Amino acid sequence: MTKRALVVIAPGCEEIEAVTSIDTMVRGGIKVTVASINQNNQKEVVASRGVHLVADCMLTDVANDTFDAIVLPGGLPGAEHLRDNPLVVELLKAQSAASRWRAAICATPAFVFAHHDLIGSAMVTGYPGTQAQLPKGQVSQERVVIDLPNKLITSQGPATSLDFALAIVSVLQGPATADQVRKDMLA
Repeated sequence: MTKRALVVIAPGCEEIEAVTSIDTMVRGGIKVTVASINQNNQKEVVASRGVHLVADCMLTDVANDTFDAIVLPGGLPGAEHLRDNPLVVELLKAQSAASRWRAAICATPAFVFAHHDLIGSAMVTGYPGTQAQLPKGQVSQERVVIDLPNKLITSQGPATSLDFALAIVSVLQGPATADQVRKDMLA
């Protein structure tokens, strides 16, 4: 059965983190749906560096769908928009309750997961400037942290985007698929 991932984009999200995650997961055979939470009810968002990204749909369009992973890019103010969106928080809580994967990079582990108490006992990482907002004693300095028991993947920022995306491919499609994608991308 084809694995499915939802990537939620918001105005001001980090372009590299969003596009690298989407592209790498597609290369790994994952069906990716990109959903916007643009407050103007538009699929297009202007990312943190001015790049225009166009989602497949609005988040409300897929709110009742099931995904094997929900992926949140970071960036500011994108992470703040994700934090402040009740539907994003509701879907993350449901994903956790169903023991399905959640993944966040850069500012989103702190701004979304920690802010809404969605980390639990998981080990996490995030953008160094936000790590003080993560639960004490649960912060790793690794580029990417995969917490298997809590089905949570976190990463530090733009330069770790490929490793982050490959970690998602690995948990959804297996390490052999992730290794092949890495090799094909010359990483």
